[in-house]
Amino acid sequence: MSKIRSKFVFHDSSTGSPRAEDRLPGGKAGAPQFAGEPVDTRRSPLAELVSNYLRSNSLRQIDFCRQVGFDQGLLSKILSSVVSTLNVETALKLAEGMNVPASVIFEAIGKSEVHEMLMRVYSGTLPVA
Repeated sequence: MSKIRSKFVFHDSSTGSPRAEDRLPGGKAGAPQFAGEPVDTRRSPLAELVSNYLRSNSLRQIDFCRQVGFDQGLLSKILSSVVSTLNVETALKLAEGMNVPASVIFEAIGKSEVHEMLMRVYSGTLPVA
């Protein structure tokens, strides 16, 4: 009689956490992967942008972070698409470090309206209350 592996995630009753064999690569819990099932390898536009920049400039993460003063943990999360949006300060710092217009970063994170608003505020076209 053949064993059929269930698609359910079983939890260890003592810890409430998924069993090691039911975790996704990288230690993340989730439904188990079966042979022949496609693995989701899509990367965020921000991850693609930063990865292409590092590759084209022959930079490692650590080199970029040391030169620019950027947090390496955050850069790693960006590159692995764990983080796909940034706060304004971080987006500006990344744009400055990559020597690209801030609009490029805001567009990559899907927040081009934030860039437009910043441009209006700092160009003096918004009424002051």
